[in-house]
Amino acid sequence: MLKEKFLENFYSVYSEQYILASLILYNDSWNDIYYLLNIDNFFFKNHKIIFSVILEFLNLNIGFDIYSIYNRIKIYSNFNFLDYLNYIIQKVPNPYNIIYYTRITHNMFLLRKILIFSNNIINNILKSKKLNISEILINIELEIFDILKNYLKEKNDSYLLSNIFNKYFLNNNFLKNFYISTGFKNLDNIIKKINGGDLLIIAGRPSMGKTSFSLNIAKYVSSEYGLPVIIFSMEMSSNQILIKILSCILNEDQDFINKTLNPEFLNNFDKNYLKIIYSLKIFIDETVNLNIIQIYTKCKFLIKEYGSLGLIVIDYLQLMSSTNPNQNRVLEISEISRSLKCLAKELNVPIIAISQLNRNLESRNNKRPVISDLRESGSIEQDADIVLFIYRDEIYDSENLLNKNIAEIIVSKHRNGPIGTANLYFFDNKSKFSDF
Repeated sequence: MLKEKFLENFYSVYSEQYILASLILYNDSWNDIYYLLNIDNFFFKNHKIIFSVILEFLNLNIGFDIYSIYNRIKIYSNFNFLDYLNYIIQKVPNPYNIIYYTRITHNMFLLRKILIFSNNIINNILKSKKLNISEILINIELEIFDILKNYLKEKNDSYLLSNIFNKYFLNNNFLKNFYISTGFKNLDNIIKKINGGDLLIIAGRPSMGKTSFSLNIAKYVSSEYGLPVIIFSMEMSSNQILIKILSCILNEDQDFINKTLNPEFLNNFDKNYLKIIYSLKIFIDETVNLNIIQIYTKCKFLIKEYGSLGLIVIDYLQLMSSTNPNQNRVLEISEISRSLKCLAKELNVPIIAISQLNRNLESRNNKRPVISDLRESGSIEQDADIVLFIYRDEIYDSENLLNKNIAEIIVSKHRNGPIGTANLYFFDNKSKFSDF
């Protein structure tokens, strides 16, 4: 651990005193800083003690002053708290700068964390007899993620309805980037739009076209809105994803593309299709067993480079790793689904997560999925804003030609609107969905 003298430039005595004095003199000033301040932000032990007592009163919703605090705190006889409390409250004429000094204290706390964290990395590397680069990098990502979560804290304000109205209807840029469509009119007529921050679950039994459907939406978002899209494909390789997207764009069978995709084929390639392919800002990450921290880090890099993201696709949710693997899989999936929802809100980007279904539905006469068929965790339903099931009757009744190439997109949950079913054409060999 670093000695305190190395941290002497990373705390502000006055800022900590100002915060404590403001809270003592003006209890209500806590409402301005509650979202940003906790006991660890204070550097000095005596300030931590004073703040812990203040928190007790705040949690009990009891008013407090210098004497009520002292009566609670005087058990610490090794320090003259009464004189010290009198001393610090003389420094604060008004509480109006409490947010400013809280930010200083909070940022100093983060700088100390970074300094200690960096020092620990160096010491661990120097002491280690066998360096595990992967483990070191994962630990670095975890620490950085924790620091970023603290740094990005924002006040959860309530907004006047008229201000929300103005922001929604009068700010053209906000309105333009507020939502995305799926590109399928029949489906958009039901769900209307997918908002930034939404978690959309696409689920179905094997061979229903879950990945193809998600890729169709990803292609539409990238081409229609000109926004980058990232696909985390933990099951298929990037080459397989490429073939599916090319098959959809070219309206050709995947087998044909696999056999003919060579330099000679590209020489005769329609230049209009080339323009489409090169205009798509679709990123494919085929890293296996990704966890939420790795996904967060990769998405932040893209946002930093391109300014925004239009969509994140996870293929699929059950292949993700938990950041806390020492629990049962149901709890792990619950943690993963909740983390995906939090990530969508923090980045203000919609996330599509493909999910598996239980095999139980195979024993039913009507094999159309329902919410309870979601595999391994009921929290997926709770965290999702929209749940879509893909059902193709031809999988179970191939002789009925009326069902050929028909896919039912069943909207089973819609937090902000109605539910229902949209029928689409699906051409499996071309990985392509289209409206009737």
